[in-house]
Amino acid sequence: MTNYTKIQLISYGAVTSTPTRVLAGDQSNRYYEDLASRGRTLCDVADWVATTSASSLADPETLKVFVAPEFYFRYGGPSDPPEVLNDSYPDGEQLLPRLAEEILKPHFAAEGYADWVVVAGSMFWHKRGPAHPSYFNTTLVINGGPDTALTPQERADNADVRALATVGAATTNQKSLMSNIDYAIGVDRSEWDASLNPMFRLSFTDDEFWRWHVFAAHGKHGPQGQPLVFGLEVCLEHIVAYAGSDSDVGLLRTMEARVPDQPEVDIHLVTSCGMTLNPAFGVAARDDGYAMIVDGMQPGVPPLPWPNADVRRVTRVQHDGRRSVGASARVLSTRPVPTNLQLGVAGSRHNPLDSVAVWEAQPLADVV
Repeated sequence: MTNYTKIQLISYGAVTSTPTRVLAGDQSNRYYEDLASRGRTLCDVADWVATTSASSLADPETLKVFVAPEFYFRYGGPSDPPEVLNDSYPDGEQLLPRLAEEILKPHFAAEGYADWVVVAGSMFWHKRGPAHPSYFNTTLVINGGPDTALTPQERADNADVRALATVGAATTNQKSLMSNIDYAIGVDRSEWDASLNPMFRLSFTDDEFWRWHVFAAHGKHGPQGQPLVFGLEVCLEHIVAYAGSDSDVGLLRTMEARVPDQPEVDIHLVTSCGMTLNPAFGVAARDDGYAMIVDGMQPGVPPLPWPNADVRRVTRVQHDGRRSVGASARVLSTRPVPTNLQLGVAGSRHNPLDSVAVWEAQPLADVV
């Protein structure tokens, strides 16, 4: 167990608002091959930044949070028939565990990642239906290092929907509501959102679904030895909790009202493609906690800073739940990743280039 005194964002900027082809050749429907290629690239990028920014990441009392944008795992094709499958993977409930078990978990179990938590963006996938597919968007969180075995108490708490969940080696989170740009910009397929399908809808609002958006990571504790509490949202759910919601607050803020005795969030993480931190309706970190976002939307003209990321410290929690936030961390370094680690085959890569920013470590305040 490590008591961390600081938190540090490593933002991985990759354009994810349009599909990126990563496989050469004409053979279609190579879903796991595409998924695995992206997973290995993410691991290699993490290795590259850990090596080349070693001096900025050396403090063992600083917890490093490596975040990739939403849709990092979005199928790049080719597929047949394209009008049905387009840029999503079929049957992600089978493919995602393979990605975790075969590539991501073994890689980040190394001792060199003991002080890391990795948010590997999200995977866009579908289940086939009689009329059209139902789309899902699932994040994967990896708890770095070899010490990830849950204690008996943590296992017991994970079985209790009233208790704080603890991540061992990895966990998933399901995005609660699809945006009208999730399928493709300019092509609204939000009616294909699984959260609107009667077959799946209830699972998006039950307690087990909600609770894993707030979690601790085994072995990662704050300055006083208390579990560090993370909150995780995916893009639109930062400001709209679920389909049919009559509230304009995000999922974590809705959880505050729905589960008032849940632990306060120390670190609020958002992986997105087209979202900004929203203190009025979205940010849910406690007083002196932090909100961090990494976004994959193609920058406009003139170009904005890249990677598109932000870190804010909460300076006040108002009576109505709104947060006042202030600027906190500055970027220590930003560099494009090497050519061989750029996501995509020749002719498919985006502008700007995939890049990584290492942010200044920020102090973790004691829980009052």
